[in-house]
Amino acid sequence: MPDNSLFVAGLTGVTAIVASSLASWLTSRGNARAARVQVDATVEAQRREGTRQTRRVAYLDLIEQAQVVADGLRGVDDLSVTECEAALAAHRDRHQRLRRAVTLVDLEGPSTVQVAASNLLIMSGTLATALAATAENAGRDNRREFQETLRAYIRLITPFVDAAAAVLNET
Repeated sequence: MPDNSLFVAGLTGVTAIVASSLASWLTSRGNARAARVQVDATVEAQRREGTRQTRRVAYLDLIEQAQVVADGLRGVDDLSVTECEAALAAHRDRHQRLRRAVTLVDLEGPSTVQVAASNLLIMSGTLATALAATAENAGRDNRREFQETLRAYIRLITPFVDAAAAVLNET
């Protein structure tokens, strides 16, 4: 009977090398896959946070511009016709800044916030019309219509803030 110990030792050595190499290869593939999953998760988290921050800036800018419009028109009741014309010119400038802020919100989405922002912009245009009527004729009816429009505009700020907060809280 020949001595098979050398054959068994060689076979055991080859098996150990193959098993070690296979285990190492599987481990490296698993580590590479885990690293890829971790990188993908990190990139996605960074993308979501970037979107959230961009939206936050856009929403805060719109809230600020909407408030500037409201604040700029609060004292119109006490103004003369000439002062109303100056207030109208100033309002048109504020309306343009509001329009730019709404455009940015339109780009950032989502639709619930876009609709609320568009409503603010529409009402700001209505305020300009009511203020122009007051500047032409500072009668009580025109002033009352202007004040009602201003109150409606101010009431629209809250739905925008609520929609924006809901979007920022879900992302």
